[in-house]
Amino acid sequence: MIKKIKIKIKNYELKISAKRAGFTILEAIVAIAILSLSISGSFSAVQKSLSESIIAKDEIKAFYLAQEAVEIIRNKRDVNQLNKINNGSGNWLAGISENVVDPCYFGKICQVDVIPIPPSLTYCGSSSWGSCPVLNQDPATSLYSYGAYPATDFKREVKIESINAYEIAVIVRVSWTKGLISREFKVKTFLFNWI
Repeated sequence: MIKKIKIKIKNYELKISAKRAGFTILEAIVAIAILSLSISGSFSAVQKSLSESIIAKDEIKAFYLAQEAVEIIRNKRDVNQLNKINNGSGNWLAGISENVVDPCYFGKICQVDVIPIPPSLTYCGSSSWGSCPVLNQDPATSLYSYGAYPATDFKREVKIESINAYEIAVIVRVSWTKGLISREFKVKTFLFNWI
């Protein structure tokens, strides 16, 4: 005889008390707000770092453009001094600011162009800052000049002041604009008549 076995299946319901019911809407909103603040804070820090690196890159370019102008004028002074030693005549400021017709005569604003060999000095047409054109950059060599190349944001200007018969001050101003912000870098150095 076969015996019938009855199997009883009980339905267990999971009962969760109100304290363990999960997140409430208020808790979820607070968690989302905290997460949003932390993400936006990190994004703004990254954005600030990127803009500061662009500013630093432009400041480094401005420093080297100013240094290049000072070195070109120093080189012209040295060539004049060597000519005076070899030939026994000449002025240490010849072609720089010896005469009123010279491009960088005292008080005039001039520009320095490195592309022609030897580099050239040109009067900008004024005695106030901002009168020179912007520099252009050769895409092949990355050199800055006033040739027919794409324009940059940088403007380099030189002003020479007379200290006495044996000393001049060379002031180089490099200015540029990024967006709505204008920046400038100035350097001042002194050159002497060493003969």
